[in-house]
Amino acid sequence: MSQLRALVCDDDSGYRLQVRDLLEQRGVEVLEASDGQDAMNLFVKESVDLVVTDFLMPKIDGLQVIRNIRLSGEHGRQVPIILMSAISRTHIDQEHSGFEPDYYINKPFKNRKMAKLLDRVIEQARARSGRNQA
Repeated sequence: MSQLRALVCDDDSGYRLQVRDLLEQRGVEVLEASDGQDAMNLFVKESVDLVVTDFLMPKIDGLQVIRNIRLSGEHGRQVPIILMSAISRTHIDQEHSGFEPDYYINKPFKNRKMAKLLDRVIEQARARSGRNQA
């Protein structure tokens, strides 16, 4: 079966690299975007099994990316989304207007913590898509 594909969106190339490396180590193909508009363009054009997005980004912020994904159709309502942010979750929860990520991780994060979260999300995405590990 084909491998999973993840969309990683962050305007900080260091975080994109960190997450990309962890995903690739787990056999996941990675698409990258440096802002929310690029992320939405990729999400619409490509088949994506999970999304990891930053909160504060140029053009479209992470919460708007999540809203747009959730409103894009059945796949968008089901795709697992991880939101990364240095801003407290309490503040973000007050602004999400009903469109929330499935998972949240504070930045900066240790590789071990992100790896554990990714393992859980990848397992969920594989079960949903019926794809086995590549």
